[in-house]
Parts: sequence; C-alpha cells; structure tokens
Amino acid sequence: MRTRTLLTLILTILALAGCSSVTVVSDYDSSISFTGYRSYRWTDGTTNGSTVLAENPLILKRIKSSVEREFAAKGYTLDTSGPADFSVAVSASVSKRIYYDPPPAGFYYHRGFHGRYGFYDPFWWGPYAGYYEEGTLGIDIYDSRTGRLAWHGVGRGILNDYRNGEELQRQIDEAVTKILEEFPPPQVK
Repeated sequence: MRTRTLLTLILTILALAGCSSVTVVSDYDSSISFTGYRSYRWTDGTTNGSTVLAENPLILKRIKSSVEREFAAKGYTLDTSGPADFSVAVSASVSKRIYYDPPPAGFYYHRGFHGRYGFYDPFWWGPYAGYYEEGTLGIDIYDSRTGRLAWHGVGRGILNDYRNGEELQRQIDEAVTKILEEFPPPQVK
C-alpha cells in the first residue's frame, strides 16, 4: 500500500513539473492607446536599477534577446537610432523562500516497528523545512509620447539549477513569453 501511494505521489510531482511554473501579473495605464505602437527601443537604464542584471550581464543579454524575439513575433521593430513609439526596461530579483512539510496527520497504515512504546516509523520524523530560490522578472513599457509607464508585467517562478546555458535560456524564454502574452492589453471602448 505504501509503495502504491509513494508511486502515485512521484508520478503526480513529475506531471506537475511538466506544467508551467511561472506566475504572471500585469497592469497598464488605460488612458494610453497601444494601437499606434510599431517600434521600440531599450531605455538608457535597461536594468531599471536591478542589481541582479547589473552583476550578470550574460543573463541580461539572454533576457534582451528573448524580449526582442517576442516583440519581432508581434510585429514590433527595434529602432536604435531614431525615435520609437515605446521604450522597454527589464528588472530581476532573486529571493530565498522557506517551505515546511508538516508531519502526517491522522492514522495511516505502515508495516513499521510496533514495539513496547507503540508505533515507530523511521521515515517520518516530523515537520521538515527546506529552502528554494524564487526569481522575479519584470518588463516595463514606457510610452515615448508621454514618458509615463504604460504597461508593467511581472513573472515569478522557482529557479532551477542549470547544467548549461540552453536550459537557462529555455526558462527565460518561457517566462518572457508568458509575460508578453499580456501585451498589448485589450483596448477598452
């Protein structure tokens, strides 16, 4: 019985691992019309004060290439020399999080040791605490006509350990794609 429960738990975790692990939130200024946007440029402070990106220029380069690829797919062109319709800035942060696994509640069956002092299971020692790192990626769109923030998108997800740059690029691409699915926002009439 325990083997079947453990196998079901492992299969559920593997199935959930295949699902997207990025949570996205976005907001926009409803007084700005996004319909005239055709070209963009990177802001002078591309990293938006982000120390993570300032310390890791290779990650910044990966994020910028992913954003540029998504904008090209949406029909926007990068204009580095002349005026553009909007400008883009990115930010990133990493924070350590803690999680707790509580001990099992209620009664459960196991062929453990039933000695003089009752039930003993060497695999359950009570609550377990662990740590993980959560990454946050923000993309800001500034309207060039007004200079105001027009759109803001944020993606959060658990950071993985990577053996190579392709795995890292795959997760960055996934996060940028999910964030920019919300851009441009639907126009309210």
